[in-house]
Amino acid sequence: MSESAHNCFRILVVDDDSAILDLYQNILDPTHPLPFLPEFEITCCRQGDDAVNSVKRSTEENAPYAVAFLDLNMPPGPDGQWTAEQIHRLDPLVNIVVVTGYRTPPDGDMVNRANISDKLLYLQKPFHPQEIIQFATALSAKWKAEKQLLALHSDLEDLVEKRTAELVQSNKLLKIEVDNRKRMQLELQDSLENLKKVMNSTVQAITTTVEKRDPYTSGHQQRVADLSRVIAQEIGLSENEIEGIYIAAAIHDIGKISLPAEILSKPVQLSDIEVSLIQSHSQTGYDILKGIEFPWPIAEIVLQHHERQNGSGYPRGLAGDDILLAARIIGVTDVVETMASHRPYRPSKGIDKALAEITQNRGILYDPLVVDACLKIFNNKDFQLTS
Repeated sequence: MSESAHNCFRILVVDDDSAILDLYQNILDPTHPLPFLPEFEITCCRQGDDAVNSVKRSTEENAPYAVAFLDLNMPPGPDGQWTAEQIHRLDPLVNIVVVTGYRTPPDGDMVNRANISDKLLYLQKPFHPQEIIQFATALSAKWKAEKQLLALHSDLEDLVEKRTAELVQSNKLLKIEVDNRKRMQLELQDSLENLKKVMNSTVQAITTTVEKRDPYTSGHQQRVADLSRVIAQEIGLSENEIEGIYIAAAIHDIGKISLPAEILSKPVQLSDIEVSLIQSHSQTGYDILKGIEFPWPIAEIVLQHHERQNGSGYPRGLAGDDILLAARIIGVTDVVETMASHRPYRPSKGIDKALAEITQNRGILYDPLVVDACLKIFNNKDFQLTS
């Protein structure tokens, strides 16, 4: 069954536990699809080498997989690392989700050696069915958009070559060439707009997945994104810069997807080790995003959003203008929203104390330009954090 013929995405599931394979089947059952979601055709394998053979057949039959969910450990056969490398070598477009029971994902050697950072995500066991649905849906949409964009690029290259040859033969075709280029430009613009919608949907799906693991901070990233956009507008940044800041703020905590849920929702003060784990989310977020070709430096912004003006932040201890302006904005909005909202280990401190914090540390921890803009929109323009 091909995706093009039936609008059905092929999903590969690899796990040595038959009960887990049955769980995937029940979650993504093509005979009982959920409303408003695409249909999925599920292929199950219990060993990595079987999965690699299945991918090889799928490419030969022109029925490729959109997403592969791989268990990390599958004795006695090859592990998920080897399987991911082989699948990517056979079909670089497949999006791979490594499902692991470890509390932190494998080191970066797996990604670096296979050069698949833009196609690799991690999901921790035990997973929630909604996480599987969200990954399958968002990554299938991303896979489809990438295929369409590749086809469009190929078509455009062929058409440009053809038109160039016609222009050499006769100047009479000049008007036809101009008209065709205008049409192609409109088609390309439509395609880019569709791709942008898919990107935003993917960002939203990943944001939702992160917040599912930390229900006490549900909506935090969205509120930080909304506040960051208004501050960027107040500072006078361009529409393009504002859009990039909004996207980065909406996924600035994506690295928390690798943290144990019990730490994220712990109702007491965290230990030093747990704090260190929490602080690693900036680097993890960067590692997840660095291979994605955004129009803005999203990965670097996410990495820097806990840096501070005086160099006391993390993970690099950057200071002053060495910190990207977008990261300085998110650094302020993250603090304001966090203090003004309830947390498992404390009640809300209120917006007044949040504004007092950034006022007191203006120029010390927080960028003065950003602090002034934030104070202005709350004090003079009655901005409210949405619930």
